[in-house]
Amino acid sequence: MSCPGLIPEYKPSPYRDVGTCVRLGCAMRYAILDGFRGFFLLFMGIIHANEIFHGILGKLNHHYFGWVEDAQGFVFISGFVVGLVYGGRYLKKNYGSMFRAVYRRVRTIYSHQAGLILIFLAAALLIGSVGGNLGLLRQYWNAPFEFTVASLLLMANSLHMGILPMYIWYMLITPFVLAGLRHGYGPLILGVAILAWFFAQTGLMETGTGALEDALAARGHPVNLGIFFNILGWQVLFFGGLWLGFKQAAGTLDLSFLKDRAYFWLFLVGMAAMIGFGLLDRVVYDRWISPEFSTAFLEQTNRPNFSVIYPITFALDLFLVTWLLVAGPTCGVRIIALLAALVEWIFTRRFLVFLGQHSLHVFSFHILLVYVLAALFLGRDLPALVDNLMLIGVGLSLYLPAWVHARMLARDKARAQAARAATTPTPAGQTGS
Repeated sequence: MSCPGLIPEYKPSPYRDVGTCVRLGCAMRYAILDGFRGFFLLFMGIIHANEIFHGILGKLNHHYFGWVEDAQGFVFISGFVVGLVYGGRYLKKNYGSMFRAVYRRVRTIYSHQAGLILIFLAAALLIGSVGGNLGLLRQYWNAPFEFTVASLLLMANSLHMGILPMYIWYMLITPFVLAGLRHGYGPLILGVAILAWFFAQTGLMETGTGALEDALAARGHPVNLGIFFNILGWQVLFFGGLWLGFKQAAGTLDLSFLKDRAYFWLFLVGMAAMIGFGLLDRVVYDRWISPEFSTAFLEQTNRPNFSVIYPITFALDLFLVTWLLVAGPTCGVRIIALLAALVEWIFTRRFLVFLGQHSLHVFSFHILLVYVLAALFLGRDLPALVDNLMLIGVGLSLYLPAWVHARMLARDKARAQAARAATTPTPAGQTGS
């Protein structure tokens, strides 16, 4: 799947000069990070759109066989890249340089978040005033001032927008975490992260949020607070990825131990466990045993809090993919070596890498697109063919913001090069032609 006129040739930036590689060449190693991000973005867009269209194509993916979804992978890879890029900057330059770079990125991400909020507020007021279908915008209409302010303060958000505020909260403390890692406080950071995850499972944050909502409502300011994701639960993904990315930047991420024969057998056990968790997913959601069993099981799980089944299954999948990429090609079992080659081939395809290279713009666009589609089609009964064609269109449309951003970057680079050339003095003894 390649679109030469739309997707530029892959260039292995922005990570090409940071850290060392374990097995793959640097370009391939970091291309695969963008490839994973592109994969997660593509299916995130399709899954969110399928809540409107309910097409069969929207169900032919990993979401329907297991407990690991795109949001988990996207948050982890984002943490890894942050640790790699900003950790590398810290190691090569100094804390101040890294700190400024991180907060420049925070401002960029926040501009996307605030822009979406203000667009949705304006749309809700316009659509609501003429009696139109508010779709996913109803909270902006019901409490325009309170909900908008809470959203701008990263304390609330409408559907599907939780990743950006969560990401901003994590980035705000990233410089301090990187400093701790550099100065040998990794065990302390790990302990705090584990305790924070445990606290997220207690339900105390939900209780506190509910109490704050009640207090605001009593004073005439009803508003729904929360960003769906419990930031204390999901932080184990981001900062786990950041820790590994920092180790990669420092040249200390050595995964060669995975080639030991014991890990080959652990991989086989892990594959069986992955299949088992996938079947459990279908047992629960399709009610193969009974509705009572499924209800009881789901009462023990909590995706917003990232309850225990989610980190376990994510760690399992992370191990399986990492082992395949590092040890799979040389494990001596042909079918596994072919599977490893297939995984590497899929996640280094240009059409996925290109999306991943422009992840922020693609993510923001997909949110905007889903809201527009919800306003137009939510609740309508469309023919199955139309539903599936719409899903294909959603997937293809994600390349538009990536292409536009790529063009903008190329234009800015050309202008910068022209400005440098114009200010470079002509060496003595040389004249123009």
